Amino acid sequence: MAEDKPTVCPFCGWTNEGGEYEMLLHMETLHAEGESPFVVKEERTPAHIDTSEDTPYAECPVEGCGELLPLQELEYHVELHAEESSDHLQDESAPPPEPGAGKEAEFSPSSPSRSRREAGRNREPDHSSKSERQAKAISAWRQLLKMPSSSTVHGFLSKARTQDGKQDNIGSVSRSFTRGRRLGRAHLGKYAHEERMPDWLVTLLRKKGQVTAQGVIPVLAQLLEQSSSTKYAYLCHPCVQHVSKLKREGGFCGYRNIQMLSSFIIHTKSKGHEHFKGAIPSIFQIQEYIETAWDRGINAQGRVETGGIRGTRKYIGTPDALAVFASLDIPCECRAIEHKEPSKSEAQLMEYVEDYFQSGVEDPTQLIRKTNLPPLYFQHAGHSMTIIGFEKLKNGAKQLLVFDPSFHDSSSILRLVGKTFVHPMPDLALKLYRRGNRYLRAYREFELLRLRTETDGTS
Repeated sequence: MAEDKPTVCPFCGWTNEGGEYEMLLHMETLHAEGESPFVVKEERTPAHIDTSEDTPYAECPVEGCGELLPLQELEYHVELHAEESSDHLQDESAPPPEPGAGKEAEFSPSSPSRSRREAGRNREPDHSSKSERQAKAISAWRQLLKMPSSSTVHGFLSKARTQDGKQDNIGSVSRSFTRGRRLGRAHLGKYAHEERMPDWLVTLLRKKGQVTAQGVIPVLAQLLEQSSSTKYAYLCHPCVQHVSKLKREGGFCGYRNIQMLSSFIIHTKSKGHEHFKGAIPSIFQIQEYIETAWDRGINAQGRVETGGIRGTRKYIGTPDALAVFASLDIPCECRAIEHKEPSKSEAQLMEYVEDYFQSGVEDPTQLIRKTNLPPLYFQHAGHSMTIIGFEKLKNGAKQLLVFDPSFHDSSSILRLVGKTFVHPMPDLALKLYRRGNRYLRAYREFELLRLRTETDGTS
């Protein structure tokens, strides 16, 4: 009897080795023409939270990602995966592109049918077949999903509580829900009710830890300086490492952002650095820090909300990051931003971030305004990133510069670490690190956590 061959989804390139039923389930979940009964939606929230717009979620179709995303974010997310695997940045010694090669050929191998067959035979596909699948995913989502131009995500973050007109840093930022209520998948991710992560993932995390990249910020500084669209930009301390996820790990973004802030603390020997003993803390160490903080009464409601996070894949957020640093006596504070109009929330966010970086600049007349400030932990509904800078464009638009733990730095970026270069397409190279109105317009609530150090002029 002939062995069943793997099948490939015609829309996103997902390779299925589990049989016809799994492929049908995949098609119905991610590529249904109407509303699929399998797409996860936000769970019912308390009566005091506006649920007029329930946010549907779907899993990223790109191989090895596995993140559960709001549908309004999915198209952009998949598009960034393509940028992550692109190789547009070339060394001077690299051969020029073949005549006739243009945008249409950028992510498309010359033999799609052969690439599909090869991808089906191998669990670890080669770079070209991976690029093809990601390009197909982008095309499929644009054609099949009717993405809303703007969608408000309700009931995720809460306003900062104040006391005597001052912000209460400990516990000031929390997940919005009735205090004492256990949260579900809309807040904690697809593994919200999992008691223990699988053994294969424990082994993976213990063996490989995380993907880290050093020296990326100086590369971005050169790209920004060469960009024809940049009016001026700020950057945090260049020592900050970009920490990103391992393949198939799921959604440990909150942990990865804590690791990025920790890389700054370790390098600059800021207060509390001795707790890390010169090494970025692991996922498991961070979980212990959080559980210990709860034991000490620091944001202890987190244990009720999550049911405990030790040894699990449950999402964590700003309150948990705050608990880590507060429990280690590392000075920090949070800021919550909320407005009923997303555009005003975005404007307030940009104002806060620009003011923060301005505080660390000695010469405000420079095009690229480098600082020694720590990065910012940044949270919105369903995802968190690390803000490493701020940019204003010549057309007046403002953008965050971020390290997103969902994406690795492309090999073309890493090849330039430690080098001086001239890039032919700096704006294309910067795309993975910029977050502007196209991304932020869907949200009306944001949370930020900043470390307070001797180099921070706003302390």
